[in-house]
Amino acid sequence: MKKYKGIIFDMDGVLLDSERLYKQIEVKMYAEIGIAPNQAEIAKSMGMGCERWWSYLKETYHLKVSPKEQAEYESQRYAELLDDPDKRPAIFPGVLECFKTCRQAGLHLTIASGSKRYLVKKVIGLLKIEPYLDGFVTSEDVEAGKPDPAIIIKAAKLMGVHPEDCLVIDDATNGILAGKRSGADAWLFASAAPQLVDASKADLTVKSHREILENLNLI
Repeated sequence: MKKYKGIIFDMDGVLLDSERLYKQIEVKMYAEIGIAPNQAEIAKSMGMGCERWWSYLKETYHLKVSPKEQAEYESQRYAELLDDPDKRPAIFPGVLECFKTCRQAGLHLTIASGSKRYLVKKVIGLLKIEPYLDGFVTSEDVEAGKPDPAIIIKAAKLMGVHPEDCLVIDDATNGILAGKRSGADAWLFASAAPQLVDASKADLTVKSHREILENLNLI
């Protein structure tokens, strides 16, 4: 296995099982404005970032909505779920152990997420992983979202390493493509429905955080 200097984690769908909650929120929002995106479009949305996704919907469906306002509304609904212990998404098993073990092995760690900054900070606090992070990058920190590699390149720079020395772990095709286009290796964290993700774009597919450690030869 290649020796990496840094790992760049996606957040939703990799650290916690939240993609389905985003989709539930979006389905209600679609119904309110009278659209019904198909499965291919929904797959395209994963990892793109809320505001960019709503910009795509506005253009595609000729909507009279503000992408910024729609994205903020969606993010606020998600934040409310995070604050509710009975409704918040489940944390994937082994996340904290994975971060601790990787950091102890000398790896730099960051998060590169299409979510808003305040949501990423909220999740980091919920997971208790801040001591192991070099920092994080969000959709608000780059001009273009995944699959553009900008967010991965910025995350690598934050860690002080080259993208070629990094591993990206993401649950979506957009994230895998962003990683590969940056020069990093990219592993698919298989939490999404298989029909929503092109696993062939990934260097490896893993199904748990323990598998991540096993494939890094850290356990």
